[in-house]
Amino acid sequence: MSAGIFKGDLIKNNVFLVIPSWGKLLGYPTLGTYANHHVVKISEDVVVFFGGMERLVHTPKGLVYYLLGLGYYYTKFEIQTGRYITDSRLLTGLMLSDFVYDRLATSRNLTLQNDPDVVIAEDVVKVPIDLSLKPSSKQTFIQGTLMRNLFIPYKDVILDFMEKIKDPNTFQIRKTNHMFLATHWDYFNTILISDAMNEQLKMKYLEPTAGLNPISLRLYRFLIEHFSDADIQKINENINVLKNVYSTIEFDPMHLYSLIEQANIWLKIKIPNVPLHQGPNFSTKQKKEIILQSGNKYIDVVVNWPQSFKRQSKKNLEEAAHVVQDRLYQPKDIKKEGVKLDPKREHFEPRFLERPTVKIKQLPPIPMNNIIDILSILKTIVEEDYDIRSIGKAFAIGRDYIKSMVLHQNFLWDMSKLANIYQRAPLNKGMSSKEKYELLEKIDSWIDLNK
Repeated sequence: MSAGIFKGDLIKNNVFLVIPSWGKLLGYPTLGTYANHHVVKISEDVVVFFGGMERLVHTPKGLVYYLLGLGYYYTKFEIQTGRYITDSRLLTGLMLSDFVYDRLATSRNLTLQNDPDVVIAEDVVKVPIDLSLKPSSKQTFIQGTLMRNLFIPYKDVILDFMEKIKDPNTFQIRKTNHMFLATHWDYFNTILISDAMNEQLKMKYLEPTAGLNPISLRLYRFLIEHFSDADIQKINENINVLKNVYSTIEFDPMHLYSLIEQANIWLKIKIPNVPLHQGPNFSTKQKKEIILQSGNKYIDVVVNWPQSFKRQSKKNLEEAAHVVQDRLYQPKDIKKEGVKLDPKREHFEPRFLERPTVKIKQLPPIPMNNIIDILSILKTIVEEDYDIRSIGKAFAIGRDYIKSMVLHQNFLWDMSKLANIYQRAPLNKGMSSKEKYELLEKIDSWIDLNK
């Protein structure tokens, strides 16, 4: 186990969780990019999750809450005013830092219901799949509340997710490995995936999408530090069962509460002896709601939102995006107007190879005395979509600093070549998805050589 990391129990917990707006929860950190264009407006960014397991991990930076199962990030957005596009990503985990979890747990309650197991709040809806121990009057009240606050407003997204689950090619863990929507301090507002993902699937998954920072290949770090091989095996088996149940159950699409009822019946058969978690009865109102069972012991502790992740309003973010768009470029017409993406995206290769127009940003300071620190900051610059000329300049500076420490490094010639090529690139152009992916792989190999 890595120093300062303590893993809690891997808890079975069949739960249905929805985050109505991922951007609102995080304070609108970015509008993101799509098809080499800046997103100018996001109208929907919903996270839907059928959880099966959870874990709390203590780290030097703070607590990390995991919910594991079948998940879906869905977004509807504009890159040209008035022309909507939808996009989505499948997930197998939510990875929430303590300050994000606590924002969920302290979100304003939207209903009068006071059941500690059911949370219907501004930033999150959480309901156990098994409500069998509730009195029938309580179940009826919960059902009506969920219909008004969840199943009616998010019906289309939930049904779209169910169609994705039914697809026999989805949630094939051996091909995709895991996909975690993350708010970790080092990987905030992104999806972490593994380099072990099938190559063709990986290329498509890595395409930028609205509302998220660039998707990262650094998941393996957390799989190694926060889970054992036996844990991963149990999680994979659980996901396979969830896939089987949710892809085959029959429910009434006009009455989505039947989805929970049917899931409960089949999950009890497929996964017997799952503990029926009951929220504790408190005599006084607590500071937080219980979103995950692993958070029970910290029910009276609220972690404040850190200054390093500055929150802003959606209005300000979108207004700034329109200003940047007007100054930099006029986007080309988008042929598909207001339709969902087909998995076989048309013109995938040309778009994947095209260099986007980007905003010129000032380079961060380049470290001088440590090779791994130099390479790490170069990697960050590539990940954060700086223009190619600035990337070339950073590579040249980094190369010179490394030369001052060691005369012979196999990759110095590569760095010089790339620096020269990039510094001659057109103005205001960023890297294509393919260039970016290949360069990040190359930097990772350089870092590994110096560990």
